[in-house]
Amino acid sequence: MRSIDHLVMPFDALGAARQWFMSLGFLVAPEAAHPFGTGNACVFLADGCYIEPLAIVDPAAYDAAKDEGHLFIERDAAMRDLPERPAISGLAFRSSDALADREQLLEEEAGEEGLVEFGRTMRLPDGRTVELSFRLAFAAIHAADAPSFFYCEARHTAKPDRSALTTHPNGATGIAGVTVEARDPQMFRDYLASVADSEVQGNDDGADTVPLDGGRLDVVAGGPSPLAIDSLTVTVADLAFAKKFWQGQGIAYSEAGDGVAIACPNGRGAIRFIEERS
Repeated sequence: MRSIDHLVMPFDALGAARQWFMSLGFLVAPEAAHPFGTGNACVFLADGCYIEPLAIVDPAAYDAAKDEGHLFIERDAAMRDLPERPAISGLAFRSSDALADREQLLEEEAGEEGLVEFGRTMRLPDGRTVELSFRLAFAAIHAADAPSFFYCEARHTAKPDRSALTTHPNGATGIAGVTVEARDPQMFRDYLASVADSEVQGNDDGADTVPLDGGRLDVVAGGPSPLAIDSLTVTVADLAFAKKFWQGQGIAYSEAGDGVAIACPNGRGAIRFIEERS
């Protein structure tokens, strides 16, 4: 059973991403660049998960990586070329051994041969830097507009202290789950079971749930794409407090089940907020 590591959200510019997340009451980490032309400004949460707003910061390096068949960049570029971009383009699961994860997926006919390995420097709020390295393995992808499911192995021995970045003014504490839309959920049952290394459970309302370690993947029928990430669910310590915060910021939200939803500005999708349950 997998656990969520992070969600990828493509933006045209990191400045716009930073401004939007800060208006929602999130602390945003300093910007960081990847060697293949993208950069991020992450939102780290106390449960160890994070949200990764992603933008192109070095077009020459990005184009070179795409020409070389860099799997992460190929998928990102395909998403950016869509006339209607999903707000959430990828879901990364935490991995302790990306090579083993790749082999398991290939055995289940749900994986890609390609790997991505890279290192980068992370700047901490106090100005210090730490060197990070990662290995990524990828599940197969079904269409250009389908989400990229991949596995992120942190290979560095340094354990950066991100605690100063996880106390958010809106009270956000973690990621509880992700909702996926599928025109025909039955078509993707085996695939999602392999991707999550879990069992797909049917619900009385016709939706499916895929249990994760510390969260869940909900699969609902609908949407314009064969398969797409519709929303991610963030827990907050006090939902009433968060609502007052957003009202003060002029942020529009809609009631959504046991929480509220805020539409994303970078494409089709939303972030749901629910109150953390003890």
